[in-house]
Amino acid sequence: MWVGTGEVRLAVLLAGLAVGSACGGSSEQPTPVPGFGVLGGQTVLVLPVQYVQPVPGGWLGGASNAQEAARAADSEIAFALRELTGRASWITADRQMDELSRRPGIEVYPYLLSADEARREGAELRHVRDPLYGEIRVLAALFDARYAVWPLEILYERDEEGSGGHLAIRTFVLDARAGNVLWFGLVRDDGDQPPASPGALASAAQAFAIQVTP
Repeated sequence: MWVGTGEVRLAVLLAGLAVGSACGGSSEQPTPVPGFGVLGGQTVLVLPVQYVQPVPGGWLGGASNAQEAARAADSEIAFALRELTGRASWITADRQMDELSRRPGIEVYPYLLSADEARREGAELRHVRDPLYGEIRVLAALFDARYAVWPLEILYERDEEGSGGHLAIRTFVLDARAGNVLWFGLVRDDGDQPPASPGALASAAQAFAIQVTP
């Protein structure tokens, strides 16, 4: 289920923004990255979840609809990152929204990013292009952030037998200034709680935090 419309208009353009281009490709599995240590000591945007799908038993975290499920996921991810207290300074969705509320001239809405291409291309995406690049670049400039981690989509992945499965988070790590994709992969949760339960969502968020924390 798609949470956002992907149509965001930028009213403020920052000088010096470059336009990325897309190329290359690999598999859905996590691709090699020069270590998540690149995020150490950095201010890092944590872009909001854009897509969720119904899971057996309902919506993620016991939510009543897709939008509520996505925002619950954002909250759990923010909590998990803060609990780990790694070497990065995380700019989570709530902080982004607070800052934007004080800057009404900037019409970027983090919950409705232009995410269609990223979702479609997945591991094939090597550079983000406008309008997504411009949206991320504006958010990064607000916090002087070099990098972004993006739990783009949370889905339910059935096991090979088809009798069960686990939550998985399609994740990007981006150079927010250059628009380069540094890493893409599925972050899987190996917990055994019912997928629609709050506990399963918390466990998936913790798996995400462990993966990306330097």
